[in-house]
Amino acid sequence: MPLLRQNLDFGVRCIEHATLIDAETARFVAGRGAFVVPTMVIIEQLVETGRQLGFPPQSQAKAEVAWKSAIASLDILRRAGVKLCYGTDLLGSLYTRQCREFTLRAQVYTPLELLRQATSIAAEMMMQAGQLGCIAEGAHADLIVVHGDPLADIGLVAADGARLRVIVRGGEVVKDVLTG
Repeated sequence: MPLLRQNLDFGVRCIEHATLIDAETARFVAGRGAFVVPTMVIIEQLVETGRQLGFPPQSQAKAEVAWKSAIASLDILRRAGVKLCYGTDLLGSLYTRQCREFTLRAQVYTPLELLRQATSIAAEMMMQAGQLGCIAEGAHADLIVVHGDPLADIGLVAADGARLRVIVRGGEVVKDVLTG
């Protein structure tokens, strides 16, 4: 992956997908302190629903090749110590599968690692540590209250909001089923 390495040498901080990454390149990415956003769920959904959505056959075949390597690439990234962020690339009717990214990554990462990917590591990638992805005075104040323990079962967060009892975005309560 010479182009990927060249991009990192020129200061690129974040790589999207990295589905076909090899161990040597993953170590290079980690050594540069760069981030990867794997977007597993879009690949899965293109394989599952691409034909119904009118995906061209050659693109469908490409998605199927990528999907065969997707979970293995997560393990390669983990072993290399690459910092991962949460993202899905889902659009339109597929957007409702947004939280499935958690359960796909759970095949390789722990719930705590997954929550960090979606919060503090993403904030670090965006150069917003201390403002996003944390609970601290002066921070942005995006918070959720989950019914259950997502550290024991990440599926609670991946239930498309059904288990979220309170959602605070930017300090404003946008959902509260605890106080009505």
